Amino acid sequence: MYGWRARIGNISPTACAEILPYEFYRVAPEGVTFVTTNLVIRDARESSQVEASWHKFDTAFEDLLHTRVDHITLSGAPLVLANGVDRHRELLKEFRNRIPVPVGTSPQSFADALKYLGAVKLAVATSFIPAHNELVRAFLVSEGFDVLGIETLDTGMTSLEKALLSPTQVFRHVRAVGKKYSTCDAVLITSSAWPTLTMIQALEDDLGKPVVSSSIGQIWWPLKELGIKAEIKGYGKLLGTLS
Repeated sequence: MYGWRARIGNISPTACAEILPYEFYRVAPEGVTFVTTNLVIRDARESSQVEASWHKFDTAFEDLLHTRVDHITLSGAPLVLANGVDRHRELLKEFRNRIPVPVGTSPQSFADALKYLGAVKLAVATSFIPAHNELVRAFLVSEGFDVLGIETLDTGMTSLEKALLSPTQVFRHVRAVGKKYSTCDAVLITSSAWPTLTMIQALEDDLGKPVVSSSIGQIWWPLKELGIKAEIKGYGKLLGTLS
């Protein structure tokens, strides 16, 4: 069994997942595997697809538990925050009470990561529609952050298509957001469908402050929660704290 050290479960909201599994295996320590199951969202701008995914949570958890994972993250900020901050908090509490392994969500993982780094004032780079940006803002404020600004890279792409974004597009957008809100303590990239891992270090070097993406939060939090040490260098400050 490849996951002899840990098996990290993930519930992806999109019908296909490419970026997060790829980025996980770029940095995962030996003996740690990524086990993913997918929901039905092809385009998170369609509320009916988001709603349909909610009804598949229990099956997704059952499938992952059947494979004996050690940790589960429910991914996708537009999905898990769709019914508001209070419902997200209730949902997380409910899952943690009844699922026999540690459970997190992508928003909670990046919030915990930013707190771990001591960040308070945030600049946020997204590819979300305005309604989803407001969900993210409300969540971050509820977690005690000061959101200086949220800026969208309007790609016109569906959730599935965002994996095709070039690293150049993402890098330039995120760097511009960081420079626009230059008094921030850290920059947050909310979408785990974006390619971000390979540019995090360059962004931090240019901006002089931590940059945390949803993907990196979802890699960091389970490893930290399970007490797994890893020497991960060249991929930003957060992953470097695992050593």
